[in-house]
Amino acid sequence: MISSSEGELVRPIDLQGSGGGPLSKLESSAVNFIDSIRTSEEERAKTKTLRPKDLTEEKRGPLGNFELKVVNALDVIRNSEKLRMEQSRNRGGEVVRPIDVPGPLGELELWYLELVTAEKQRSIDIQKISSGKLIRPKDGSIPGPMGKAEREFSEQLNLLKAEETERLKSFKKVLKENRPMEKDKNSPLGLIETILVGIIRGPQLIFRVLDRTKELLESEKLSEFDENKSK
Repeated sequence: MISSSEGELVRPIDLQGSGGGPLSKLESSAVNFIDSIRTSEEERAKTKTLRPKDLTEEKRGPLGNFELKVVNALDVIRNSEKLRMEQSRNRGGEVVRPIDVPGPLGELELWYLELVTAEKQRSIDIQKISSGKLIRPKDGSIPGPMGKAEREFSEQLNLLKAEETERLKSFKKVLKENRPMEKDKNSPLGLIETILVGIIRGPQLIFRVLDRTKELLESEKLSEFDENKSK
């Protein structure tokens, strides 16, 4: 398109109608993201809305949605902390841990406890079961967050490896079936490949002949007993 338009710039996003590609989709996403921010900010200025989150849902935009998520998360934390303080007062000042009440801080503490417990058990397993040899988090008796993450990563890596191995086999098969010297030996590409292959294989053949000749020269004549036995 750039060539046909005599050098005029053609952006990747301009190819969306004809299929485009990764760059076209990326630029389109970036442009749509910026446009949605601009539109929501213009609407906020028109309506004199102070905070982006206070716009209506269809006009809120990325900034408003992000602010709303942060505010909601802070509200959940504040409510869970109020509940924790009330339970602490009801128990006569006894400390109530975040894990004892629902909320993000409790989930974070639970995750941390699972991590510490799994790592302590892994350390015990290394000393008692494997005699000092390293045990990976996914192989521990208590997997924990790190073990689960490593297991998922290993599964994805093995899947990717299997797919790439299969793709390489298919690629090799296609190359082998469509080599110029196999399809049309008299074509220019076929002649070039034939010559290059001959140049590469020639020295190998010479070395093999020399090795076999040396082996024959160094061999000893069969004794009369062995000769009669072979007959």
